[in-house]
Amino acid sequence: MMKYIITILVFLVAILSLLFWVGGDIFLTLTSSATSGVFAFGEIRMSWQAVIVGVVVATLGLIALWSLFLWLWRLPRRVKSGVGLRRRNQALDAMEEALLAGAKGDVKKARKKAEVARNLIGSTELGRVISALSAEAAGDRDVAVEHYQAMLESDKTRATGQRGLAQNMLATGDIPGAIEQCREAYSTNPDARWAFDTLFKAEVANHQWLDAEESLDKGEQHKHVEKNIARRRRAVLNTAEADRLHDEGEYAAALELAVKAHRFAPEFAPATALAAKLYKIQGEPKAATKLIEKSWSQAAHPALSLSFLDTLEDVDGRARDKKLAALVKQAPEHRETKIIQAEDYLRRGDAVKAWAILSPLLRGDTPPSSRLCLLAAQSEDRLNNPTDAKLWLQRAAIAPREADWSDLDPSGESFDYTPQDWRRLVFSFGDTGELIHPRVDSRGPLRLPGVEDAPGETAGEVAPAAEEAAEGKPQEKGLADRLDSLLDKPKT
Repeated sequence: MMKYIITILVFLVAILSLLFWVGGDIFLTLTSSATSGVFAFGEIRMSWQAVIVGVVVATLGLIALWSLFLWLWRLPRRVKSGVGLRRRNQALDAMEEALLAGAKGDVKKARKKAEVARNLIGSTELGRVISALSAEAAGDRDVAVEHYQAMLESDKTRATGQRGLAQNMLATGDIPGAIEQCREAYSTNPDARWAFDTLFKAEVANHQWLDAEESLDKGEQHKHVEKNIARRRRAVLNTAEADRLHDEGEYAAALELAVKAHRFAPEFAPATALAAKLYKIQGEPKAATKLIEKSWSQAAHPALSLSFLDTLEDVDGRARDKKLAALVKQAPEHRETKIIQAEDYLRRGDAVKAWAILSPLLRGDTPPSSRLCLLAAQSEDRLNNPTDAKLWLQRAAIAPREADWSDLDPSGESFDYTPQDWRRLVFSFGDTGELIHPRVDSRGPLRLPGVEDAPGETAGEVAPAAEEAAEGKPQEKGLADRLDSLLDKPKT
């Protein structure tokens, strides 16, 4: 504002200076040579000051008239623009109220405001998007699906409609429908991250392991998933398919996929355990041993120790000791390595060396698990300390269980996964590198090596009785007999 005032003042000063410089003594005389007509007039005599003032006034007048003309010319457009702006603001308000009503769960208001927004916006595509989002936010899934279905008619909103339909189909269990929508959207636009994520989840949910791996390959190419995550996910997908083929008796194809999964992630114990089992079925225990050794160096696991011992069933003497030493060498300081060494010393009757290995584990910062307590009981028994052995057995019954497959049944499945477990494992191990426990997660009874549940009883029923024994309370005969029977087993 100030710059305009300064400009006007400078202009006035310039005019006044000019008038002062010209003065009032100089005149302008106008004459006409015409003797008749419009241009015939007498002599006109004016001072130059008057002429200058007249020119300035005339110029300002012309500018004012031109501005008035332009204002009148643009008036209809400005009126129309003002009405449009007000309409747009009303539409934005209606959109906001529709979405907020949907978030609050007010279905009736969400529908009403979405209808108002559609009428005010004047855009069919945007109106459908707002209606679908508000209906979805309000939990009105059927109405949302109707709008998403209608979006498929327009190229502008086709991808949005496919995304909405796919997500709703996946949520309601229509997995084939979700896969169809995602595949079409992903083939049209491979850069669509939502299409990859939803397609991969739908294929995994439908247990289409190899289809999911193919989608994963494309997703990694377009950088929708990190390389490390993709590597671990591939390991799970191939192992899940191998497990299915194994159950159907197709051992050769299963072995090929299990070995492939092991190459992707040597630290993925289920792949290695399954491959080792299949190698053994085909009469190739050496290949199984090498596979387990490689995995043991990456991530020693209790299930792998059982798989390794299975490969040594027909091996005795120095050959067995040599193979076990090769396994220990892969991770000599690992907890599982020390445990398998202690178990081997107990098998050979050398309880002194077994106890020397177990002692540091039992004196750790955390209370010893039931698994370690049982090994301690066996060591004390072989050292002819039956009282201490019984105390360790009592502690084992109430000690914390390890959710790391230390409860394995040597004659059972190491990784007794259902298709639903594999589905979860794709993301738990694939994204974080963590395994899920098939019995801990399902809250099933845990199995302890060397302890069998009595008929009609579970491990969960043993603990209270053992706790009473630890506190000096009378115990039921059933528990005492089971604990004593463990001490009466033949020594090896």
